[in-house]
Amino acid sequence: MLPEAPRADEGISDFESRALHDGRLWLHVHASQRYKSTTVDLFLPTQLQPRRATGLALIARLLERGTQAHPNLRALNRYTDWLYGANYFAATQRFGAYQVLRLHFAAVDDRFLPQPESLGLQGAQLLSDVLLRPHAPEGVFESSWVEQERLAHKKSLAASMEDRSARAQRRCIQIMCRNEPYRLSADGDATEVDLFDGRQLTELLASHTRQSVAHLYVCGDVDMGQAMQMSELFAWERVDGTESMASSESANKRPEQVIEFGDASQGRLMIGHRGGIRIGHPEYPAFLLLNVILGGEMVGRLYRRVREQEGLCYHIASYIEPMAGFLFVEAGIEVENLDRVQQYIADELTALGSVGPTDEELDNARLVIQHRLNAIADHRDALVHFDLQRRLAQAQIDRGSLGRMLSEVDTDQIRNVAGQLRRDTTYLLAPETTAAEVVEAP
Repeated sequence: MLPEAPRADEGISDFESRALHDGRLWLHVHASQRYKSTTVDLFLPTQLQPRRATGLALIARLLERGTQAHPNLRALNRYTDWLYGANYFAATQRFGAYQVLRLHFAAVDDRFLPQPESLGLQGAQLLSDVLLRPHAPEGVFESSWVEQERLAHKKSLAASMEDRSARAQRRCIQIMCRNEPYRLSADGDATEVDLFDGRQLTELLASHTRQSVAHLYVCGDVDMGQAMQMSELFAWERVDGTESMASSESANKRPEQVIEFGDASQGRLMIGHRGGIRIGHPEYPAFLLLNVILGGEMVGRLYRRVREQEGLCYHIASYIEPMAGFLFVEAGIEVENLDRVQQYIADELTALGSVGPTDEELDNARLVIQHRLNAIADHRDALVHFDLQRRLAQAQIDRGSLGRMLSEVDTDQIRNVAGQLRRDTTYLLAPETTAAEVVEAP
């Protein structure tokens, strides 16, 4: 079952929220004159699923091509240009184990126009038309469009794998989460692209629209009354959709090491750890701090030791997956240094679990994270992303409370979190020229 959003009166968000249509549509309003434009974003989440994820990614591409009122890309672009150069796009995004179909509209605020024209409302109407009245002659997506987008999407997926770091990240999580939705990409799988025709994609869009709990975010110089007008454009019939979450890997799974060879100038190392501390967990603030202390750019222990002191890598950092409780360490290394780099990473985690960080490390990490939390307010996309992420995770936390909790974390909490992390998967993308030299660890 898709998670229910927090209550509208919870008072822990940057947004004023209302539950509409028995909680199947949520309206979130961030009223501010800080920005010079109004944005309208519609999010339709679902659990990541094989094949379905690829279909939704194709649908997003088709939804950028036209509506019944604007039946081709030229007509659609002409309309957004007429709306004072407004911007529209459709995309799929990944939030932990969820894939989200996103429709976005942005236009200049009415206060900067010669006379008010309700561009936000017109943008909401466009998003409604895109979703409910796409250009689909004879009731299905046009076959020529589907063929063109299938080809373009396969090229896009292939191009994304040319980034060796992105490829290593993708392969590591695929191996680490073989039986979990986290292994899937919001862009789908290239081997599944040709499985869809226009009718199947049309039916998938209709099903996804009816079953998803929709989140409508409106940001700009708007009030709740104006936003409520926009929300009425998304009052379609919905049905309850039930989804069973895939079970997590066994906590007793043995650490795994995989080495693959490809067109790479140096080795790309990814090490995935499990800890089970997700956003909203009482120890999540300590998890955030531990990540910065361990691999937070040039202030992290790994950078100082593995790169600066030992000279064993070109780059090394850590990051977390907040909705899964994973911690990843990534590094660019020479293959012959694999064992030493792994040992140093393990040593630093062990030290944090036994001795803990210094007071200076803890204070510096707090400053880094607090600065990032404050900076979110300057970027609406980050503000919306943070709020939707916490809602999908059912996390009763906001930026302010998270900042206060960070100030209360002590050394013992960092030690406790470090002690819960366990190495799950080590993945190395090695240059093909080193294949004959590499002997995989037993």
